[in-house]
Amino acid sequence: MNIKDCISHYSKILDSINNDYKISFLEVNSIFMYVLNMSKTQLISNSYRILTEEEKLSIENLINRRLKYEPLAYLINRKEFYGYDFYVDENVLIPRPETEELIDLVRDYIGTKNTENISVIDIGSGSGNISITLKKLFRSVDITALDISIDAINVLKKNVDFLLDKSINIINADALTYNPNNKFDIVVSNAPYVPLRDKEYLQKDLEYEPEIALYSGYDGLNFYKSFLYKVNNYIKKSGAFFFEIGYDQGDLLLEIANDIGIKNVSVKKDLSGRDRFLICDYFDY
Repeated sequence: MNIKDCISHYSKILDSINNDYKISFLEVNSIFMYVLNMSKTQLISNSYRILTEEEKLSIENLINRRLKYEPLAYLINRKEFYGYDFYVDENVLIPRPETEELIDLVRDYIGTKNTENISVIDIGSGSGNISITLKKLFRSVDITALDISIDAINVLKKNVDFLLDKSINIINADALTYNPNNKFDIVVSNAPYVPLRDKEYLQKDLEYEPEIALYSGYDGLNFYKSFLYKVNNYIKKSGAFFFEIGYDQGDLLLEIANDIGIKNVSVKKDLSGRDRFLICDYFDY
């Protein structure tokens, strides 16, 4: 079969897990572009070329892995985020659209400041999608990325080398025990917040993502419950923090912040109208 017929064939096969031909078609196109090292335009212009046996075997291998619900991003080692292509593998969480909204919130805040004097730390940096994107948006801002996983740090370094011409600071440490030498103007985090109680009900693709980056105790709040007590060690007075949270966690985290004595904390909704971000735009403790 030629490329065009093979794409149609495998799209129908993938529909058994996606139940949406358009999604299956897009996924198969991504797999073909990855294996054949072609752009979308090249794939179309070569649509009647016959695949070699080696190419077909490589494609079928990835299709079979996808049929077992392995995420497409891990199959092709790529995920687009905020207009940039990040390398991802099973050692890091796959960047999601909600986190682009987190970037927007931080971007709008930094836009009101003198960027020459701002320092930011990204807690649980994973692939570096937050820290690297902020560095690309604000070249003069001092960015630090911190992650507990050395495997995640290695992915982060790949993305720094590929996407940046200026360096960021990288720390391999547990945010709950690490004590920074200097405090930061902004703390941003997409920390783990998925409840373990929901694990068996979630989409099967999530079984391939690192649990340490997804789950945070039975109710999903273990990390933030602990980190809010420690955030004073990270953030300057009058600084700000921006945390991505679960859609049903806002009220409880607000209550915890108020009990600790952290002022000026609020919850903002994502574009779907769900609570998604815990924000303090003027830190006072």
